[in-house]
Amino acid sequence: MMHVMKHKTISLAAAAALALGSACAHAEIGFKAGAWDLSFSGNVNGFATWNTCDNTANVVAGGLACSKPLNGGVNEQRIESGLLPSALVFSAKSRQSGLDVGVTIGFYPGLNSTLAGPGPSDKGKSGLDSSSIDLRQNFLTFGDKSWGTIKVGKDIGLFGSDAILADMTLLGVGSGAAFLGGNTTLGRIGVGYIYTDWIPQITYSSPSYGGFSFAGGVFQGVNIVPAGGLNSAELTGHEEPGFQGKASYEWKGSVSGKAWVSGIGQKVKARTSDAPVLPSGANVSGTGFDIGAKVNWGALEGVLYAYSADGIGTTAIGFNAASFAGGTLEKRKSDGWYAQATYKIGAFKPGVSYGESHLKLAGNESGNTTLVKTNKSTVFGLYYSLTPSVNLVAEYIPTEAENQGGGTVKDKVLALGAIMFF
Repeated sequence: MMHVMKHKTISLAAAAALALGSACAHAEIGFKAGAWDLSFSGNVNGFATWNTCDNTANVVAGGLACSKPLNGGVNEQRIESGLLPSALVFSAKSRQSGLDVGVTIGFYPGLNSTLAGPGPSDKGKSGLDSSSIDLRQNFLTFGDKSWGTIKVGKDIGLFGSDAILADMTLLGVGSGAAFLGGNTTLGRIGVGYIYTDWIPQITYSSPSYGGFSFAGGVFQGVNIVPAGGLNSAELTGHEEPGFQGKASYEWKGSVSGKAWVSGIGQKVKARTSDAPVLPSGANVSGTGFDIGAKVNWGALEGVLYAYSADGIGTTAIGFNAASFAGGTLEKRKSDGWYAQATYKIGAFKPGVSYGESHLKLAGNESGNTTLVKTNKSTVFGLYYSLTPSVNLVAEYIPTEAENQGGGTVKDKVLALGAIMFF
C-alpha cells in the first residue's frame, strides 16, 4: 500500500485560503494513478478597482502611489487580478525506495494585458491583446519525514516568504492597484516587506522538532536593476549562488501562533556590457534579515513583522539596491515593517493593516531628491465567505509615497471583487 507523502508545499493561494479560515484550502482535486497521487488546486479571482490619483506634479521614483499629471491627467478604473494571480497547480506524489518523491508545476495567469507595459504609462486593455501566464512553480522534491526534504527547481523564496503568506491582502488587492501594470497588484509588497519572489533553488527543509523547523539553500542570484531612481546601477553578473535561510517555531493552545526569522545574502558583479558603465570588478554584496510573528487568540489574529537590508533594495530584491556616482558604487540600506489585525465574526472577517518601507541614500549620492524614501499604506479590508470556496472582498487602501526631497504623492483605492479556491 502506498504511503501518502507527508511533505506539502503551501502555495500563496492555499495560504490565502488558510488565512481566511476557509475549508477550501484542503479542497484540492485529487485522484490516484498507479503508484502516484495526483492533484490539482488553485484559484480564480478578479477585482474592480477605482484609484483616485493625487493631483500633484511631484515625482517619486519607485513610489507606489499615482499622480494625475504623471498618469496622463486621469484617475484609473480597472477590472484586474488582485495580489494573487489566478492559479492552476498540478502536483504528483509517491513513495519510492523508502523516499517520498514529488513534483509540482504551477501556472499563474493574470487578467491584465501583456501589451500594456508596467508603470504609469500603462493604458490597460487593447484590442487583440492577451494576458500572460507566469510559470512560478516548477520543482521536484525527495526526502523522508525522519530527516527532511530536498527541493530542486523554481519556487517561492525563503527570505520574506512568511511576510507575504501572513498578509491579509493575499485575498484582495492592497497597494499598487490600477496603474502599475504587471500580472498582479502589490498587496503590501513595497509597503511593509520586500517581495520574496519565485527563484530557482536547491534547498533543504527540516522536519518539525516539537514545533521548531528550519530551511536553507542556494539560490539563483537576483540582478540589481534600476527601478526609476537616479544613478541606479545595473549589475547582472553571478559568479556564485545566493543564499537564503529561515527558522520558525509554531505552537498550539488557547493562544497559538508562529514566529520566524529569515535571511538572504548574495553578491552580484557588473559585466562589461552592464549599463551604466561601472568600474572593473564593481560588485554589490547584499544582505537582508527579517523577523515576524503571527498569533491567534480565538477569533482574533495579529501579525507583526519587520526587516532590515543592505544592498538588497526596496519593493523587490535588487530594486534600487545601489548607487553609482562619483566613480564609485555604494549600497543603499532599506528597512520596513507592518502590523495587522483581523477578527472573524461568523462568515465575515474584517481586518486592518498598516505598513511602511524605507530606502536610504548611499554615501556617494547627493541631489537625488526624486528617489523614493518611504512608501506607506493602510488597508481596511472586509472578507466574506459566501461558500466554502467563494469569498467576496472589499478593501479601501490609502497609499503615500515620499521622495528624498520631502515631496509626496498620495492615492486612494477602492477594490471590490471575489476569489474562489478549488
